[in-house]
Amino acid sequence: FKLNNPVRACSGLLFGASWMLFNAFNFQHLWQDNNINAVELSTKAQWLQGQVLSLQLPKKQHEQTNRDKKPTNNYSEDARLRFNFKVTHLNKQKLSKAIQVRLSWKGATLSLKQGQSAYLKVKLKPAHGLANLGGFSYQTWLNSKSISATGYVLNNKDNKVIIAEPSLRQQLFNDYTELLTKYWPEHELTPLLLALGFGSRSALNQDLWQVLQATGTGHLIAISGLHIGLVATGSYFFIMLFMRVLPLQFFANSYLLQSLNIRYLAIGLSMLVALSYGYLAGFSLPTIRALVMVSLYWCLRLMGLNVSITRWLLLTLFLLTLTTPFSLFTASFWLSVYAVTVIFLTLWRFKLVISSGNQVWRFIKGLLVIQLSLTLLLLPISAVFFQQVSVVALLANLIAVPWMSFFSIPLCLLSVLLMPISDLISQFFVMLCLESLQLLWYYLTFLSTQPWAVLSLSSIHIQLLVLAGLLSVIFLFFQPSVTFNHLGLKAKYVAAVLGGAIVLYSALLSTPWNTANSTLVSTRAIPTQKILMQSRNQTINWQLVVFDVGQGLSVLIQHHNRAILYDTGASYPSGFNMIKAVVLPYLQHIGIKQLDKVIISHSDNDHAGGLSILEQSIPINELIYNARLEKSTSTCVQGEHLDWQGVSIDVLWPEKIVAQDNDDSCVLLISDGKHQVLLAGDISAKVEAQLMHKYPQLQADVLVVPHHGSKTSSSAAFIAQIKPKFGIVSAGFLNRWHMPVMEVVDRYQANNIPLLNSAELGQIIVNFSEAGIVTQTYHDDLWPFWFANSY
Repeated sequence: FKLNNPVRACSGLLFGASWMLFNAFNFQHLWQDNNINAVELSTKAQWLQGQVLSLQLPKKQHEQTNRDKKPTNNYSEDARLRFNFKVTHLNKQKLSKAIQVRLSWKGATLSLKQGQSAYLKVKLKPAHGLANLGGFSYQTWLNSKSISATGYVLNNKDNKVIIAEPSLRQQLFNDYTELLTKYWPEHELTPLLLALGFGSRSALNQDLWQVLQATGTGHLIAISGLHIGLVATGSYFFIMLFMRVLPLQFFANSYLLQSLNIRYLAIGLSMLVALSYGYLAGFSLPTIRALVMVSLYWCLRLMGLNVSITRWLLLTLFLLTLTTPFSLFTASFWLSVYAVTVIFLTLWRFKLVISSGNQVWRFIKGLLVIQLSLTLLLLPISAVFFQQVSVVALLANLIAVPWMSFFSIPLCLLSVLLMPISDLISQFFVMLCLESLQLLWYYLTFLSTQPWAVLSLSSIHIQLLVLAGLLSVIFLFFQPSVTFNHLGLKAKYVAAVLGGAIVLYSALLSTPWNTANSTLVSTRAIPTQKILMQSRNQTINWQLVVFDVGQGLSVLIQHHNRAILYDTGASYPSGFNMIKAVVLPYLQHIGIKQLDKVIISHSDNDHAGGLSILEQSIPINELIYNARLEKSTSTCVQGEHLDWQGVSIDVLWPEKIVAQDNDDSCVLLISDGKHQVLLAGDISAKVEAQLMHKYPQLQADVLVVPHHGSKTSSSAAFIAQIKPKFGIVSAGFLNRWHMPVMEVVDRYQANNIPLLNSAELGQIIVNFSEAGIVTQTYHDDLWPFWFANSY
């Protein structure tokens, strides 16, 4: 029986899909395989036994990183240890399958190190993250690394280290960190050496990250293909040179030594060096990808198999899919694969251009052509994953890539490898490496400080940039009519392609696109069960966006590319806040660059914590608060009325300017003349009764449930009078207050009112038109991945 080509192609696709589904099933059922109810697990503290997987900064370096904070025990009070933990025992019972969790520990009483086994008291939750359009998907990141739960360690006298011996990698890391701290305690670039030598980026501060991101050079400190390839090829040629100059005739059995094929020895040793570097980097996913590529290439060479570059790349992707299937959900995977493809296509298409001239001129032309291709053709995929592009990336990488490849990276590796032999020699290479990085850093810092260095892109801009990238690839690499002369491509083709790309690129950056109605609705068909009223072929007039901000509240009212924000969500002492994590990325995604009004319901952190950050980040035309503040331009008092683009906003509460507790929340009724939305803040049943007395006819189609579904709110009488078609609860995933509480949920169910919970559904978008109301949720309608839940 002979399969034809289409069937063979389909069989490959079927095998790939089956393999991914098999791994997905195993991951999703990890809790069940261990007979654990993940939700019940989160209700109380658990005792975990397992192994620390993450590299940890030594005590002195950790205190140096947090030197502005008062130290407590081994670490500063506000600093947290963050580490991955492989759990083998739960409450002293051995698990049938080990589970990987990510933990934090505030005020840690133990100095944990990679490779140690520990016994810890922990509060856990199944893997979960905020789910909003435009924002970073933490759950996607967790699942791509096979992390099934997150949590924090509770300080307890019974917490202990069972096996104290750290891994060899941790010991080398400790010694190297102490070397840097001892001789260069104040040097700002020493964290870069830890990243280049060990793949540890935990010591990088915000200033270093800002320069790397603005210049598009972050890939240079993430140990990946460039670093592994440099180590493998460099060690290969060094070993070959060493063997050629070695006087073999003076050795015993010199005839046998000279008869050996030294290429085999050089290949084997270079592979050993590359694997050693991969070990120092912790065998991260980018490192594994690079090692698979290099190993496959050398193995094919050793076996004498002549395999084309295309087949080699496809075999590499096949092996990566088999060994690390979840890496396909990471940005680094696609950036790496796309970059390698672009390099080979460029070398093939511009072979005549690169191969002419003397050796130095060929190197310069190759560097320019490859870097130009990478910079321009990686713009679309970078924009898709990061919603921004670096305009100075080409200028930065033209200098940074060869400089790091020939100077900084080799010097850093030599300083690490020679450290066990001699501290003095290691110090010498550290000094040279820091000097080389300092010179480069002056240049990168200059580029990053330019006001035009980074362009933030909205969704429509990204789509147009992807289109420009596809057209560029088609015209550059897949045009059979394109011919070459001794200088390369004919000028007319270069002018046509670059001219078209520049025009389209300029258009997408300068055109004031109106994305309010297009980006959220046209991307996916809306399930029929989500339609509360018939809505066929109607333009959406305005939208209510309830962000997933955990245990807090932030709501956006959007119409014609203009917006009003009600509450900001929380901010935390660590620096994490919902404005930068959720609100601003979404506003960038839909192309909104200023807010008409910001309304703060009351002063609790979960509602107003991000206000100061919001004010620093985006223009606000009017700030409305429920108390008199110097920075507020208006107050939220009962009877106030706003008319905004045909949408009326009435303030129903508070009756007067008062203190700022829950019952003083600014309550708004929003109406377009046909549909009403009630934003109730954190009011209690007491205020609900006063509202019903004051407004006996008060009703709403959509109710943002008061106080996140607390038992002190949503009285039966209030629900019966408002009669919403559905309610929206903004609550944290498995929050400690168990909101919305079951008795409140039962009250809504008794009135046949469905509840949409952001903790379960993510961001909730309600679209209002003259024909009806349509809802979308992030998990059900907008998330592009299959792992919406993992418990």
